[in-house]
Amino acid sequence: MNKILITLAIALFSVVGYTQNTVKDLSVGIQKGQHGIVEVRLNMEDEFRTLEGRDSKGLARISFFTGKGEDKCILSKGFKGVDHIVIILNEMAQNGWKLINTYPIGGTSLLITHYVFVKEKK
Repeated sequence: MNKILITLAIALFSVVGYTQNTVKDLSVGIQKGQHGIVEVRLNMEDEFRTLEGRDSKGLARISFFTGKGEDKCILSKGFKGVDHIVIILNEMAQNGWKLINTYPIGGTSLLITHYVFVKEKK
């Protein structure tokens, strides 16, 4: 019984590991000087849960758009808190991206912030 549980756990973690996109994966093939946008989308009620995040996914997500039009743009569904946003922004810097602009987009039920980056290193 324990062997079956261990095998299922390993299989589950393997699948989760392959389906989660990383900044490094999404940066492949981007040339120096090209732009990308990290979009942080929160439900209005998330503004009151900014530090700790929330359990339900709702419409909250963090996405990375590179202009390649691929379906691999989502980095995270749900909102895990400000720490997760900081981790993504740090990963951008580690993968050769430089932050050049930030701006909010107001909506009726969503808070959207765009972080505009330019690729500096290949």
